[in-house]
Amino acid sequence: MAKRTKISKFRELYPVIEDLLTTYTQEGVVEILAERHDLTLTTGTLTSYLYQHRKKLKELSVATDNSSSDIEIKPEVREQVFVDLYSSDPIQESNTDASDEPYVQPTHEELDTAMKRFEAKLANKRNRSLLDK
Repeated sequence: MAKRTKISKFRELYPVIEDLLTTYTQEGVVEILAERHDLTLTTGTLTSYLYQHRKKLKELSVATDNSSSDIEIKPEVREQVFVDLYSSDPIQESNTDASDEPYVQPTHEELDTAMKRFEAKLANKRNRSLLDK
């Protein structure tokens, strides 16, 4: 019978190792693996194996996630209420459904313009509050 490699034993025990790491330090996990599972590792090797295996799992996860990239995801809008910042009365209420109006992603220029308007309003409020003092 061929002798199994440490990495193959590690891969088989990976779920157990992750579970042990929630309770024990890496040093403790190394001891438990040696005593209970006949897997002798150093903490450095354990760290390296964990890094490699988690990286591989992440790559596999990303690869499977990208396969569904052709699915269109519509944002869901349930209710919008616009409120005047100086009073609590609603200015406008609207119940919209995502299927009523198509979602159009704003351009960078539109976002920049909106941000500049917001910053100007904020600056005006700060100036007013400084004058009130």
